[in-house]
Amino acid sequence: MKGLDRIFIIGTLLLIVGIVFAFMINDIGIKEWILLLLILVLGFVAGVIQGRVIFLNKIEKMSKGKMKFWLVGTLIMFVALKVSMNLFIPSYIATDGKGILLSIVFVIGGLFIGRSFYSLLHQ
Repeated sequence: MKGLDRIFIIGTLLLIVGIVFAFMINDIGIKEWILLLLILVLGFVAGVIQGRVIFLNKIEKMSKGKMKFWLVGTLIMFVALKVSMNLFIPSYIATDGKGILLSIVFVIGGLFIGRSFYSLLHQ
């Protein structure tokens, strides 16, 4: 339980830092905020899927090999969705170093919160 609390706190802190960092950047408009929200939701969904896979492995309904496949596959699918979003909706987040760093902070924050959210529901 302590580890999940730490994961949730770290994810929340990352989101707070990301929001503060986004307000400090002048080039962020409404389109970029919507994209950041979509990135956060995608990270949350990936975290929930990973939490489910880890839970199934813990109760021995899934093998370690299948668990690793799902964990890596979830990340690969997330990256593919993020890249396709950047191709179809070009913005500051996809082209500038600060924007890319900002999207990474939101992704990892959403992933951590989603992972801890699912695990907290099933304990």
